[in-house]
Amino acid sequence: MAPITRFAAFKYLPGTTDMQKRQSLDGLINLYNANADMVNVKPRGGRNNNTEGFDGGFDVVFTVEFKSKVTRDQFILNEEHVKYKNSIMGIVAEVIVYDFEEGDYGY
Repeated sequence: MAPITRFAAFKYLPGTTDMQKRQSLDGLINLYNANADMVNVKPRGGRNNNTEGFDGGFDVVFTVEFKSKVTRDQFILNEEHVKYKNSIMGIVAEVIVYDFEEGDYGY
C-alpha cells in the first residue's frame, strides 16, 4: 500500500496566547510520537516565512507521512486523536487537513 502524506494548517483565534499555541503543537507532536508505528515520517512543520502573501492567514502548518490509508484511517479513529482534536477546537478558527497519495492527481 502506498504511503499517505498529510498536510495540515492551523489558524488560531485572535487572542490565543503563544503558550496555548505551543501547548497545542506539543500535544500534536506527542500524539504522533505515541503512534509512531503508524507513520513513516514524523510531523515536520513551522511558521510561514514566505513573503508572497499567499498564506491564507494560517499560523502554522505541518506534514506527516502515514504508512498507508489503513494506518491513516486507524489514526483518525484513535481515541487520543479524537481527544486532541476536541481539546484544540476552542482556540482554532480554521483548520485544513489534506491527505494525499503522491502522484495521484485523479486523472
